[in-house]
Amino acid sequence: MLVPPSGLAGPRTLEPRTSLVLTALTLALAAAYAVAIVSSGGDGLLVVPLVGAIVVLGAFAHPAIGLYVLFGSAILLEQFTIEGGIVPITQTQFFVNLNAYTPIPIRLSVADLLMLLTAAALVVQRLRAKGGHLRGGAFGWAVLGYVGVFILGTVIGAARGGYWNADVALAELRAPFHLGLTYFLATNLVRDLRQISVFMWLFVLGASAKAVQTILNYQQASNLPYTLRTFITHEDVVFIGVAIALALVALLLGLRTRLARVLIALQPLFLIALLVANRRVGLIAVGVTLIAIMLLLLFIHPRRVAVLVLCASLGLAGYAVFFWDADGPLGEPLRALRSVFDISATSLVDQKSSAWREIEHQNIAYTMRQVPLTGVGVGQQYFFEREPDAVTDFPYWRFITHDALLWLWLKAGPLGVFALWFLVARAVLVGAALFRRVGEPSLRWVIALPIALIVSQIVFSSVDLGLTYSRTMIVLGGSLGVAAFLAERHPPSRAAASA
Repeated sequence: MLVPPSGLAGPRTLEPRTSLVLTALTLALAAAYAVAIVSSGGDGLLVVPLVGAIVVLGAFAHPAIGLYVLFGSAILLEQFTIEGGIVPITQTQFFVNLNAYTPIPIRLSVADLLMLLTAAALVVQRLRAKGGHLRGGAFGWAVLGYVGVFILGTVIGAARGGYWNADVALAELRAPFHLGLTYFLATNLVRDLRQISVFMWLFVLGASAKAVQTILNYQQASNLPYTLRTFITHEDVVFIGVAIALALVALLLGLRTRLARVLIALQPLFLIALLVANRRVGLIAVGVTLIAIMLLLLFIHPRRVAVLVLCASLGLAGYAVFFWDADGPLGEPLRALRSVFDISATSLVDQKSSAWREIEHQNIAYTMRQVPLTGVGVGQQYFFEREPDAVTDFPYWRFITHDALLWLWLKAGPLGVFALWFLVARAVLVGAALFRRVGEPSLRWVIALPIALIVSQIVFSSVDLGLTYSRTMIVLGGSLGVAAFLAERHPPSRAAASA
């Protein structure tokens, strides 16, 4: 029996060592070729055909490769531009439709094509295997229901006619479909504990890269003649916050794997990045996620959690005394906390943003009263009782609301909201039960990832466009697929199932 890296125990069932070595060498060759072209002054676009061909061949030979690339790219590559003209090396066209920057008349992005390619490779693999079938996993029906309400919303929106916009409908459908397809890809392609180790390394290294990038962006912005509100894309705070929560899980579980040690050692980077990012919702989401994680661990290690809560309470009390009126990054967590109860504690820019969102909530309530059962549908504008200031940097602001939780009601009525919360409840309850059932600490650590992600995502989506971001939906879908594999591998006992 072989022991997988990072302490994940279990037999290796798929993908011989030789194929993994060849895959790694192939990807390394592609990366070296890309670096050589760029460093020699050649056109960076010359690398695209070779890298594309390698990924296509690799995905068809081993479909899991396409899933790895998709998962890692979702963490590392920006979906939208960063405020103030900061353009990091990870700012690419990965999530942009091909027809927007090439002569190719395809309204799909590289991410879309990679996902479809991986799905096609999976289907071919199953057809070749005698008796092969596609798995739904522990969260299959919940994910299908969530994607299904957007299909229903599209039917509602198209049936209403009028100002229905197909481009907007595609933009609204993309993230839910990315969640669904990534989940089913992961559920069917993750068949080995070593593959789980790959996902965990990708998440930790990708989130670490975003933390370093945030700090570098902060330093770059300090030299600008104007002030920026934030230095990273909005969804990066989800990855950074979840990485902090995973470190806490590793500490309380006593996990001593190589990856856990790396993550714990990198915590100063994550904490600094979270402080300088200047994102109130990121700080609030981290706090809520840490509370959820401690509740999860309370039934496993109650004494450790009690000691941690006591120490954290004393530390937070001291921090509040010394930094209550502090300016700069060190005072940002307290300002975020005060802003929940006192809007005057925030800056004038944040107050203006909050006032705009208040008008948005009034318009959401007005729309709900007009179409309480169906919503306006996908691709349709919601109704305005009060006209707010126009949002120049977001073309879909009349269709998609900042409060993504209520946005679902606008698109598919109460059924859409039910589908979302059913998925959330299913993920948290099944994940928590699996966390208690599995005895191996390294596997418990893996199970904590989708739980932390979905809690952080819900908090984030209550004030931002979280459910419409493909990046977070892809990472969440992949993580749920990994959890579904572990749920299949560790089913509840007959006594527990009959109770």
